[in-house]
Amino acid sequence: MMDREGWDRVQELFHRAADLAEAERERVLKEACEGDAELLGKVRAMIEEDSRGASLLDRDVAQVAGWLLDVPAIREIGGYQIQRVLGEGGMGVVYLAARKDLGNLVALKILREGWLSPARRQRFESEQRTLAQLNHPSIARLYDAGTLADGTPWFVMEYVDGVPLTEYCRERDCKVDERLILFRAVCEAVDYAHKHGVIHRDLKPSNILVSADGSVRLVDFGIAKQIDAGTQASNLTRTGMHLLTPAYASPEQIRGETVGVASDVYSLGVILYELLAGRLPFDVSEKTPPQAVSLIASEDPVKPSAIVRRSTGKSATRTASWADLDVLCLTAMHKEPRRRYASVKALISDLDHYLKHEPLDAHPDRAVYVASKFLRRHWAAVSATALVAALLLFAGTLALTLRTNGPAINTRPRTVAVLPFSNTGSDHSMDFLGTTIPDEIARVLGYSHSLTVRPFDGSRPQTDPSKAGRALGVASVVTGHFLKEGDQLQVTIDALDVQASHSLWRNVFIIPAANTIRLEGEIASRTRNGLGPILGAKEFALAPLIGGDMVIESANRPKNQQAYDLFLRAMAMPTGDHGALKQSRAMLEQSLALDPGYAPAWAALGARCGFDSWYGGGGTEAAQCAENANKRAVALDPDNVWNVAALQGLEHNQVAAAYRGAAELVRRRPENSQAHFFLSYTLRYAGLLEESEKECNTGLLLDPQSVAMRSCAVAFLLHGDYERARDFLHLDLGSPFEKALSMDVLLREGKEKEAWEARPATVPDWAGFPVLFAYLEHLPAGEIAAQARAMKPVSDPEMNYFAAAHLAYAGQPEAALQMLRAAITNGYCAYPGIESDPLLAGIRSDADFEGVRALARQCRQQFMAAQKD
Repeated sequence: MMDREGWDRVQELFHRAADLAEAERERVLKEACEGDAELLGKVRAMIEEDSRGASLLDRDVAQVAGWLLDVPAIREIGGYQIQRVLGEGGMGVVYLAARKDLGNLVALKILREGWLSPARRQRFESEQRTLAQLNHPSIARLYDAGTLADGTPWFVMEYVDGVPLTEYCRERDCKVDERLILFRAVCEAVDYAHKHGVIHRDLKPSNILVSADGSVRLVDFGIAKQIDAGTQASNLTRTGMHLLTPAYASPEQIRGETVGVASDVYSLGVILYELLAGRLPFDVSEKTPPQAVSLIASEDPVKPSAIVRRSTGKSATRTASWADLDVLCLTAMHKEPRRRYASVKALISDLDHYLKHEPLDAHPDRAVYVASKFLRRHWAAVSATALVAALLLFAGTLALTLRTNGPAINTRPRTVAVLPFSNTGSDHSMDFLGTTIPDEIARVLGYSHSLTVRPFDGSRPQTDPSKAGRALGVASVVTGHFLKEGDQLQVTIDALDVQASHSLWRNVFIIPAANTIRLEGEIASRTRNGLGPILGAKEFALAPLIGGDMVIESANRPKNQQAYDLFLRAMAMPTGDHGALKQSRAMLEQSLALDPGYAPAWAALGARCGFDSWYGGGGTEAAQCAENANKRAVALDPDNVWNVAALQGLEHNQVAAAYRGAAELVRRRPENSQAHFFLSYTLRYAGLLEESEKECNTGLLLDPQSVAMRSCAVAFLLHGDYERARDFLHLDLGSPFEKALSMDVLLREGKEKEAWEARPATVPDWAGFPVLFAYLEHLPAGEIAAQARAMKPVSDPEMNYFAAAHLAYAGQPEAALQMLRAAITNGYCAYPGIESDPLLAGIRSDADFEGVRALARQCRQQFMAAQKD
């Protein structure tokens, strides 16, 4: 057995020689070992093992420990019992282990002493710090960390029972779009890491594991690198060849140059190539390091489409789409980092374009670039005459390209925010137009399947339009102003490109101030025929060719001046004030008595009755009003997303019917984030939390800044994914809703003190929050109990579920069970949330809880059975 001094000598020589070229390495080792064959053999063996990607996979614990340390295997570390070796990372061994007290499986990574040096310890600890700061559903999480008695570091990660990405796709014979969706999830994880200042630097299929349910996890940040905030991402230190995987490494990385975000983009391109073509773009398995460098750095890969055609004799997907797939791969894998996708987010954007059958942002290399590259590579072989001919040929090609390729029409979906209009005059009797004009513009734009429209949210203060657009994460903003002079009203509508901060479109019109019906007509017409096409609404641009006004619009124009005036003034009144809420409801009812065919008024009445039912004390009567009004709105305007969504029926145990309506809406409007949100909402009520989460993630992908998506936090909260719940709550950061639900998250994490400190300024008058606040304030038990007894179920069963959770946490089991039963019997299945919700822990041992649990299971079973009918 080698003594400690001998091991120190082995480590010293290993770290001196590992990064050297092969010939130089042998020279250094032979000189340093001075004829000591055993020492030379040990160092060579360590370098050989260090260069292999999976050299320990087939060895058991005893073999691995024996090779590394020449000591007996360790069977237990910390509170974890080691079961078997999972694999070898960049500088440590990964074991499958079980936590002794809970029995759950984890992946335990340890840096063994035979590999221990200051440099390797630093890398190992860096990986631990990196994982600690990354919290993403597609990145394996860090659970625990520590050191052995001898100082050997270890940490515990989420165990992913999965297979490498390429293997998963091959075994299931996944279609191209299915592969792209999985690949997109990988890109989301890498983009998240980049946003948190981390470059992975070793992306490859074996570091991307896919579980049986199709969920993706990115693992092994062993050679990841932090982006220095004071430097550009491209100025990162180089990674030695012995730590990376050459087949997936970028040209600059394999040459040992500085690497950054662009290198991860390249590696993703290689993975995408392999997913599509079934093989790597470059086979370096039999190449020496210099040969691998030359191949990857200078040779162009064959297009993946050509590989597929050679191997199958046909295309594996739509023939016309292979050009786009080639562009996706080859742009990501470009030899020149600056010509790749500028970020992983840009790659994701083009993946989305492809999946939606839209034009890509990236384009193949232009002829001039290809020509210049060819000439640089073959300069010595090209004669002067041939050179002149070649240049003339490419000049002609370029001229033809410039003549035939006019300005591109941007057909990609756009996200648009409609901001309040300002009153620039002194007559404040028309102030209500500040919100009603943008409401009308948003309503008309909402009919376009090519736009994601974000209407004005009154909770957000108006700022400079470009700044507001950047804060909201939209491509364009629409705003404007109006001025009343005498009996005339002048309206100006402006559309601005957020990124370029310049005007896209401006329109000014003057009408009689008293004629608000004409105002509505002018706004609708100018939005549909002028503004919409500029923003990318293809349907509006084609409307004149298919008969002018769209039927859905002409069928929903106001017909009574007095009714429309009432509607406009009601719409401008705040819903957060109980008095104003009831007044606006009464005005809308008067408006509809005069003009019962105006769908927007029915939709507005449904919304206000819903608010009155939930927050204004309107009770059952207001809930019935909401349902009736929403039905009328849908009957009059079935293509309006918000109208259809409002008709959920969830307050009256009609979850199955609501689900079918929401699913049909998603089928008709797959590009609309709110449609996916409404579907997630019904799935949440049915207790299908994972399915609800998927729809939420899709909706957020389509519109990453939509405040309306905040409610999705509930699905993740009930499923125990508190960090993802926060992601959705942060869409409405600072609002009473966000503060109240953030309390719920913290309470479920066992952080009562932090929850109390994070409470909203006033007690929310819903979901049992008054009782919860009383408990957290340590009010007398009798007072808390009296408040609990006085609570009655409300029309929204989800509110009753949260009330039950708060009552249970406050030590009021009888009231909690009553409220929980009311939630379930009225359509909120609550299963399986009730099994794991920490706030319900105090009532699970109650004799009546088993009956409630049975009701919850039955609720979910009935929903699922209804979908089979």
